Amino acid sequence: MQVIDSHVHVWDPAVLDYAWLADAPVLNRAFLPADLPHTAGNTRAAVFVQADCRDDQALKEVDWVSGLGRSWPQLAGIVAFAPISRGDAVSQDLGQLLERPLVRGVRQLFQDRDASFLLAPATLAGARQVAMAGLVFDACVRAGQLAILAEFADRTPELMIVLDHMAKPPIASGEVTAWSSGMRELARRPNVVVKISGAGAEADRNRPLAPQAAPYIQETLHLFGADRCMIGSDCPVSLTTPAAYQDWIATVEQAMTGASDGERRAVAHGTAARIYRLQVTPGQTATNQETD
Repeated sequence: MQVIDSHVHVWDPAVLDYAWLADAPVLNRAFLPADLPHTAGNTRAAVFVQADCRDDQALKEVDWVSGLGRSWPQLAGIVAFAPISRGDAVSQDLGQLLERPLVRGVRQLFQDRDASFLLAPATLAGARQVAMAGLVFDACVRAGQLAILAEFADRTPELMIVLDHMAKPPIASGEVTAWSSGMRELARRPNVVVKISGAGAEADRNRPLAPQAAPYIQETLHLFGADRCMIGSDCPVSLTTPAAYQDWIATVEQAMTGASDGERRAVAHGTAARIYRLQVTPGQTATNQETD
């Protein structure tokens, strides 16, 4: 598959501050474009997603990543941090982000937050500001938060929401029922699309990933349809080597056995290009000029 990798991180602790890296020794070093597996000919573009640096460094992160374009020709879009929980005041942050041409969406981590945060009047007001700015919102939640996210989507129907990592299902345990029920309910919200990504971080790393992840990929595709799904790697959090990256693409492709060519194209690159407004066509490598 010729893919747009819809979820990639880079970071450099010498440039920005990432408190969470102290608890992740394997990842506690610089990860730069040269460390990504995107040199393979089947990767035509990538979307950088904010890597949870210090909140007040959000603009610096965007400018730093944008400046990596010379060494990262696949970079086509950026999902930046924006504190939507500030309510209408986030419009100032969004205005500054909109001055950066690669910014296509924003994210404030919802993971492990309860309804009092997601459904707070200020958070909902900030989400509506994101929609008014013409940006999408990446929602990173765990499987147990799916019902709350569905309510969030109901209250912000004007906002396009991108669910990260299939809501981090319990892949290692193999439990599907509760997660599937939550995903089924969320799929009824037309303003939600899904990234088929992040499985490596939720799987048992001592067992092959493909047979563990396949049921979750297939169920996601069944519930949302190919036009509402996009592939992502979550490099380097979930995948760290070129071989693992290619195996992940092959895993998604195998999970789509029987799908039409149009459905394969949607998951591989079409949905990401549409949702993030990426000016990249299959067979072309992204350039900064194409995304301006």
